[in-house]
Amino acid sequence: MRELTRCLKAVANERRLMILRELSRREPLTINMIAKRIELSLKATSKHIHRLVDCEMIERTQKSLSVWCSLNRKHPVLRSVLSHFK
Repeated sequence: MRELTRCLKAVANERRLMILRELSRREPLTINMIAKRIELSLKATSKHIHRLVDCEMIERTQKSLSVWCSLNRKHPVLRSVLSHFK
């Protein structure tokens, strides 16, 4: 139950929903790319992404100096959220 509550709190934020929407349109994206697309500072974007990674909705991959993000489309809460973006 706690895991579900934590994930629902993670998606109960407009900025995090914007991040998920951007990744649903095109992935993978770097944290920098996401920050520019949602017009938010890199530091704030990183914090929001960290929260989504903690819930396993986003996966991060380090390639050279860039951190790339992609969706974990198997996540049940994320699948439900993504259905509302269409």
